[in-house]
Order: sequence, then C-alpha cells, then structure tokens
Amino acid sequence: MFDRKEVHTRIEGKRLDHSIPARQQPHVSLALRDLSAGGLSAISEKPVQAGERIAVFFPPQGARRGWDAYGRVIRCDAGHFGYRVAVEFDPMPAAA
Repeated sequence: MFDRKEVHTRIEGKRLDHSIPARQQPHVSLALRDLSAGGLSAISEKPVQAGERIAVFFPPQGARRGWDAYGRVIRCDAGHFGYRVAVEFDPMPAAA
C-alpha cells in the first residue's frame, strides 16, 4: 500500500509484550532492509513472535533527528543470515 524505500542501517527495538521470551530478551537489534510509512522489513539475530508488539528507535542521521515508531510484528521467518522480520506500524493519530 505504501512505497517502500531500500534502507541499510541498524535500528534498536524493544519487545513490549509480557510473554516469557519477550521478558527474557526485551531488546532486539535490527538490520533494516526497507522502510515505508506503513512499516519496515529487517533482519534480526533473535526470533520474535508474529503478533508481538514492538517499539523501534531510529537514530539521528546527519541533520535528521532520531524518531520512534510502534507496531506489530507481521511475520518472522528464519533465513540464512538471521530472521526476516516484517513490522506494521501503528496508524498515526489524526491531527485535531
């Protein structure tokens, strides 16, 4: 639905669910593959569960400020270089 832009950078995530795996390993490092207004695709060294809530933190780049996003893991598939993760961002609230 949204145009995706290929991006290669590292971002940090925090697992927000209260499941045992999320509580045992709350932080996840993601190698970003692509990004859109609706979500992201990345490679993770650790598996995360589909449906799991996650917060991701994008560091500042050049003149751009860092920013945070919240979303839900749509899928996590094992691959040759880690786990391919897809996250759908929460919708932005409408301006008042």
